[in-house]
Amino acid sequence: MLELFHAAPSYYSMVARLALAEADVSTVSRLLDIHIAKQQLSPAYRQLNPHMTVPTLRGPDLLLTDSSEILAFAARQAGDQWADADPAQQAGIAAAVQGHYRVSIETLTFSKLLSSRPWFKAVVVKVLSGVIRSLERQARRCPEQAEPLLAKAAQNRERLAVFTQAPIQQVLSEQRQQVAAYLASLPPVVAGGWLFGRQVSSADVVLAVLCARLEMAGELALLSRPDLQGWWQRMQQRPAFAAADVWTRFQRRRFFKAVLQARHTPITP
Repeated sequence: MLELFHAAPSYYSMVARLALAEADVSTVSRLLDIHIAKQQLSPAYRQLNPHMTVPTLRGPDLLLTDSSEILAFAARQAGDQWADADPAQQAGIAAAVQGHYRVSIETLTFSKLLSSRPWFKAVVVKVLSGVIRSLERQARRCPEQAEPLLAKAAQNRERLAVFTQAPIQQVLSEQRQQVAAYLASLPPVVAGGWLFGRQVSSADVVLAVLCARLEMAGELALLSRPDLQGWWQRMQQRPAFAAADVWTRFQRRRFFKAVLQARHTPITP
């Protein structure tokens, strides 16, 4: 039995869900509330995933604590059903996947949100500052776990700096340029095909989730290439896309339903 610890609206959880769905890998869903209860910071989950992030995939003799690891696992399980198995395509796919992970999804999402709702900046600052203080308190109480806790606090301090030390419009402009450059770097897609031929690949998985987030943020205009626009329309019709619960808009009812479900998630190291 494979358990997937994830959060419904989490970007990287969607990467894991779509990768596993495309590879036809069955998992037991373990929803976490990473926004209100912040279960990812709990001592029990910290023992499971010291990075205190989602997703995490656990099974007999298996523990993967990053979406990129889960993506690679899914590619191995898919075998020759994915283009990743073709040696001639592996370098290109790897470059596309690595390029995706260099895009700061969180910065893009929040800079767009703050550009349209400047008042929300105070909320972001308050929440991140509270998380930093909480992590530092836990580090003092649990010195044996201080290193990952302080590393997580430092990561949140960096996030806070991004949204407080430069004008939000400048941050958003930089993120748009980064995404546009990444999209421009992708190979041309032939009619009816995928990024690397007639089979889907790891690159198609990450691009699909990126496009979903661009649509949610109102930034899908960055997907200006007609071949990628056609690819995106076809990708959304795949059964795995629906099965993976990939969000193209914020679903308030689904969000709160997932929060309630997460209260019953067993978290055992």
